[in-house]
Amino acid sequence: MLFLAAVVLGKIVLSGLYINSRYMSGEALAKQEEAPSVSVPLVSEKSLREREIELRAKEKELAKKKKEYLALKEEAEAKMAELNELQLKLANYAKKLAEREKALKDAKMAHLVSLYTAMEPAKAAAIMEKLKMETVVKILRNMKGKAAGKIVAMMSPEKGARISEELSREE
Repeated sequence: MLFLAAVVLGKIVLSGLYINSRYMSGEALAKQEEAPSVSVPLVSEKSLREREIELRAKEKELAKKKKEYLALKEEAEAKMAELNELQLKLANYAKKLAEREKALKDAKMAHLVSLYTAMEPAKAAAIMEKLKMETVVKILRNMKGKAAGKIVAMMSPEKGARISEELSREE
């Protein structure tokens, strides 16, 4: 197999040498002399000046577009800075609003706690039996232990047990 590849490669090399020698022979040179000479036309001075004028006009146009681009870029950067400032203001406003909402909820809860603390434990227990578990737990969690204990003691054992379970869980 190797021998066959060497024979094919040898034929290719010999063919190349034959073609190259034939090309360099007198026939090829004679044909080359018979061919008419082709001259490259010289670029006139006028066309060079026109080209120079065109290039200068394009340079001016590019400079103008660059100025426009820089102005737009500066404007965009100013708008971005303004947007960032507004975003910061909105975030601060949202934070203050959340704080106010929490303070309002805390005030409402404090009011409910003081209301149920002021009631007789039996009446408070009767009302709390009808409230949602979540609400009862929030109220009792904010009460002093003694007052909350009196109210839970007046509830049904099942409800008191569920409330105790909920109170033992972390918020």
